[in-house]
Amino acid sequence: MARTVGQHHGDLRRALLGAALALVGEVAVDAVTLREVARRAGVSASACYHHFPDRDTLFAEVAREGFAALAAVQAAVRSRRPAQRLADMTAAYVRFALAHHTHYRVMFRASPDDVRGGGAEVLRETARATFDTLVGVIATVRPTASRRRQMELALLAWAHAHGAVDVARWAHGLDPRFDGDAFAAQVGRTVATMVVAAVPAMRR
Repeated sequence: MARTVGQHHGDLRRALLGAALALVGEVAVDAVTLREVARRAGVSASACYHHFPDRDTLFAEVAREGFAALAAVQAAVRSRRPAQRLADMTAAYVRFALAHHTHYRVMFRASPDDVRGGGAEVLRETARATFDTLVGVIATVRPTASRRRQMELALLAWAHAHGAVDVARWAHGLDPRFDGDAFAAQVGRTVATMVVAAVPAMRR
């Protein structure tokens, strides 16, 4: 039975975030409702609204935590050579996504422009910080490229890594021998090679 608002729950905010993640692991993200999150956390539906006024705000916080965890993983990369650091950070990205697929699904369920309310700004700022880190690494690989070109290369690198995550999830089902860790390393090397070899952008 769900607790009433006044009943003790310890860290209710954390319980609601955990319940949301558990549900995302079972059903489509858009099928998750605040009412079901509250039920899973063992509280009344009204208690949920004290912390998260709507579903987008809840998912924005889950996404923020995911991006923060990803940033910590990438910050732990200590490779000194720029291209190797880019390769290792990309590999870390893929490994994180495969190991934390429920967080990852929420992180990319929608762009900040598609999110309503205060959650949109939280998601935008957190995702931007992650993207800026990637741009900074690419700037060390291609220091003579314009800032605009460095951002373009960062988007291409991100697209390669993001696509690789989707393919890797399929690969697990197609080949039981699939080695996700080795695949992540290969993706990292491919991205680094692409950025090093990319020709200057044509003037528009």
